[in-house]
Amino acid sequence: MQNQFRFLLSAFVIAILFSACNNGAPKEARFIPKDISAVLAMDPKIMQDKLEKAGIGMDTLLNQLFKRHAVDTIEKMKLYTLRDSAGIDWNAKIFLFAVQKKGSQNPDATVINLMGGLKDAAKFEAYIKTQNGFGDKKIQKEKNYSYLIINPEAMIAWNETNLIGTKYHSPIKPYYDSVAMKFVVPEKTNTEAAMKIEVNRYFSQKESESLASVDAFGNMFKSKSDAYAFSSTNSYLSVLNAMPLQLPKLEELLKDNYMASTLSFDEGRIVATTTTYTNPLVSSILKKYAGPTVNLSLIENYPSDNINMILMASFNPEMFGGILKQLEVEGLVNNFMEKMGFSSQDLYKSLKGDIAVVVSDLSTPSKEIKVKDDSTLSFGRRPVGKMILTAPVGDSVSFHKIMNKAVDMGYFVKQGSEFKAGKLMNFLGMYVHADDKNFIIASDSITYTQYIAHKTKSVVSNEALNMFKGKSTVFYFDIANTIKGFMKDSEGDYKNSMSSAKNTFKDLIASSENFDGTTIKGKLEIRLNNEKQNSLVTLTSLFTDIAVDMRMAARKQNQEETRIFPSGVPAIIRTN
Repeated sequence: MQNQFRFLLSAFVIAILFSACNNGAPKEARFIPKDISAVLAMDPKIMQDKLEKAGIGMDTLLNQLFKRHAVDTIEKMKLYTLRDSAGIDWNAKIFLFAVQKKGSQNPDATVINLMGGLKDAAKFEAYIKTQNGFGDKKIQKEKNYSYLIINPEAMIAWNETNLIGTKYHSPIKPYYDSVAMKFVVPEKTNTEAAMKIEVNRYFSQKESESLASVDAFGNMFKSKSDAYAFSSTNSYLSVLNAMPLQLPKLEELLKDNYMASTLSFDEGRIVATTTTYTNPLVSSILKKYAGPTVNLSLIENYPSDNINMILMASFNPEMFGGILKQLEVEGLVNNFMEKMGFSSQDLYKSLKGDIAVVVSDLSTPSKEIKVKDDSTLSFGRRPVGKMILTAPVGDSVSFHKIMNKAVDMGYFVKQGSEFKAGKLMNFLGMYVHADDKNFIIASDSITYTQYIAHKTKSVVSNEALNMFKGKSTVFYFDIANTIKGFMKDSEGDYKNSMSSAKNTFKDLIASSENFDGTTIKGKLEIRLNNEKQNSLVTLTSLFTDIAVDMRMAARKQNQEETRIFPSGVPAIIRTN
């Protein structure tokens, strides 16, 4: 039954390659609640056009996905039947949205929903009844929709024009009973009832309770794009309501902050732009404590030409004090801090507000051990590499207060006016050096010494450096180089996919700007090695390789289980 549900979800994802969808703010927004954590919307028409220009139609794609085994023909025909005979509207927009459920009376849950359109609801019901595992289940009728329970954590619901598939995951979390002095595993809750209540609100909620009433969501669709993403801090309000201690103005701080993103597949790159809309309280804080831009000098002398990742941020530390004041808890925090020998001001003034992390030379070489006959035995692999985290010191007096307390707790040791790693940091294999000017954590002493010597120049492309300038945060990831390091002497079911990924991707560059008075702008760009081909076409080849490897690996595992265990045992093991 779960396999049938996963099959339907996979089919909806493949639907992005089918026909067109309407422009403008989507009417389906009325089914999506305002308290979602994230939404992904896809525009199939633009994607399909880009693939067809490269000569890739749906038949071509399916032939690539199902090309290594005779059984694939049966699976391919199932998708064709779903496309042609299920009454689904492949011209409708496709939405994937998640909701986080948390409350003092109900267990935590994550709800994942996939929504598409219907042309013929009666035809869809007839199709369901012909599917293995679905035909013996009863279709339930509500006032304005129908539904079918697949299992206690999965269901599908539909009306005349819309179809929603739902996965309701509520994990069982053991807790420690201090009275009985033992861990207790709670009984499984009635997730089916909670899931039905959740889905019912999608079909019955008022427009004011849905994303249809959020301007930031509707405005996002005014820009022509291949896909759209939207997230909200409103999902954290349920967490807030479950807290035993309520902080003043915390709800006001969290409510109605939105991030709207567009995603486009261009020639040689994938480009995502983000716009963050903040509520009046957050906006006033960001405006008052405007931050500087990243300090590129912190990465200029990194001692390696094999950089895997760079993360940089620059901010005004006074912002944390502003947040404490707005939440009306500054006095409470200071009373607590004073017992430790410093104040909240000391905490956020100790650093200047510039942070840089650089990671390089990542790989997974074999670790070998000697045995008695002087031969070698491969013992395993562990990632190795170099790293520098550097943060210039702000107020040295405040910094010393914080570090002295850390020395008392055993995290660091003091040598004159400098601080070094204590037992715990040494145990973790980290090298630490802190003084009146800088706080630096390094992977080893040699990397630290080379970094502060300022005798080397880090190797980062000028294009990437130009994209870093004037930003408040930046992130750089060399995808191809990192995959190459981890592929060394690698074997396994996904080696072919990893090789394809290495040849496909170049790097990733993400950045965000400071608050401009109304919004925060950001950009993410994934650059591909083939700069002349549309990135969607390039990715299609990679995704088909991954899909084939996944299915071959699953088939290989099933064959191995069948060989080892008696008939029926593997199914029991997988179920439990």
